[in-house]
Amino acid sequence: MKFSLMTVSHLLSVVSKKGLGQVKVLFNRKLFIQNACLGIFGLILLFLNNGCQEEKPPPDVLRLEIDTQTTKPLRNALYGFNTNMISGDYGYLDADFITLTKALAPKTLRFPGGTVGNFYHWEHSGFFKSEMDSTLNPKLNKRNKNNYVKLQERRNGKIIFDDFMELCNTLHITPVVVVNLWTGSPEESAAWVRYAKNKGYQITHWELGNEYYLPHYLNKYRTVESYITEAKKHAAAMKAVNPDIKVSVCATPLGFHKEGWLVKRQQRKWDEGLAADSSFYDAYTVHAYAYKAVQKKELEEMRGYLMGWIHFGFTEALDYYQKLFPNKEMWITEWNIANPANRVANTQLHAMYVGDFFLKMLTIPNLTQANFHVIAGPGKGFPTFSPITPMAPGTFWKYGGEPESDFGDTIRRAVYPAFQLIGEAFTHADAQFTVSIHNPPLLEGAMEYAKKQMPGIQVQALGKKNDTNDTAHFAILISNRTSKQHTPHLVIDGKYYKDSVTYRYVADERLNATNGGNAEMEGSGEIEVRIQEWSGEATELLIPKNSFGVLTPLQAKESE
Repeated sequence: MKFSLMTVSHLLSVVSKKGLGQVKVLFNRKLFIQNACLGIFGLILLFLNNGCQEEKPPPDVLRLEIDTQTTKPLRNALYGFNTNMISGDYGYLDADFITLTKALAPKTLRFPGGTVGNFYHWEHSGFFKSEMDSTLNPKLNKRNKNNYVKLQERRNGKIIFDDFMELCNTLHITPVVVVNLWTGSPEESAAWVRYAKNKGYQITHWELGNEYYLPHYLNKYRTVESYITEAKKHAAAMKAVNPDIKVSVCATPLGFHKEGWLVKRQQRKWDEGLAADSSFYDAYTVHAYAYKAVQKKELEEMRGYLMGWIHFGFTEALDYYQKLFPNKEMWITEWNIANPANRVANTQLHAMYVGDFFLKMLTIPNLTQANFHVIAGPGKGFPTFSPITPMAPGTFWKYGGEPESDFGDTIRRAVYPAFQLIGEAFTHADAQFTVSIHNPPLLEGAMEYAKKQMPGIQVQALGKKNDTNDTAHFAILISNRTSKQHTPHLVIDGKYYKDSVTYRYVADERLNATNGGNAEMEGSGEIEVRIQEWSGEATELLIPKNSFGVLTPLQAKESE
């Protein structure tokens, strides 16, 4: 213990006047007071120290750390949809189509769709009957002819490009266009580019046909070299009109399917041929479908397969494509589960899948363009929304059921609310933040991913910076792949965040919850998969089981 000079002087004075006994009493009093002061000071330090410790979450719990100061530009074009309007169920300027599309707030739309792009003539605004059965695939020919008849009856056979562009301009959507390399010509493709340029349409992304590696098209494209020869003619004619456009060639989906590595020699040769002659294109297009459409597997097992396919299969696929096309952009202009009759279609698991797949795409640096297949159309398998039709038990799709909560003749399918949440997050974002996940729960894969462990949580964060370099808005997208709820601790820029948050999410205890049934289940027509909302302190947040959602901290919400 230290004494000041004033204390020592005072003690000497007491010794001279009162004697040593009184000094002992005085010293004991001083000692008691100083010890008491030290004790109180120690308690204050202990209290402050404990308070600081409370600012850090426990080290052994699920922790989501967001660094809003380390950013990269958000690739807005990853959030898009493929349109395929040949059935005539919807038109681009139909009021309900505009309303439902606007609520999804997509950044891109693909025109005129996938396969139908191989038969579409833009100046004619439609198709020629004689070309509808020109492939080697009888099922595709039959589907084309049936849709051609429907379009004639419902829309006078027209899918009008200017209508599509009016929708895009109204909703501030970037268009992606597929040109016809099957029944079209280089002159027709160049004229389309010229027309778009003269009209002032801002179209940068053009695809050189759709899936010509399939055996359906062997009567024209027997080898990749025959496709390259034709693709070069179209690319040269188009870029002569507008050198600023980007063109993409059709690569195969081989990388996404392990069983194809040894079997599909033709597809390997196709991709290798494109990689060997890459000077004329800017990007390669891949269509990514989770091909296991096993009807008899339980949905719980399908969860392990689908999430394993996203977690493990994507990594394997990227290695394959990046070795072939190291300096090219990757476009995934169609993605979904496989087969509209898949029992996963239009279920809560389907909604979880699209959210998780989308978060995975945000981790791929050279992926610049993506479109979900499809935004609208008949059936309960692929579309985000589709028309209500009378019950017809004999049909493959098991149509029927109209929810009272919906309007008109359209039903929002199970994937719709998941995409709506993504659209809400993208509306306020232009940057992607750095995210790290500590102590995540684990999920075991299934089928070919059996006994493989993967993180049960996937997270990405989006936001916008203001002029003062502070976070003006950000949203945290969370995929809970598991059947258990979790309590995360949120750390933002190194600080344990305990204030208010809003969590909007899609969740259901039942993986087979549907919006109007699917190919296996008739359904009651009820909307079972919907957006729910929770608000409260971050320390009380529970991430529901089987869920995909968007978490918005109060500080982000207040700055909108």
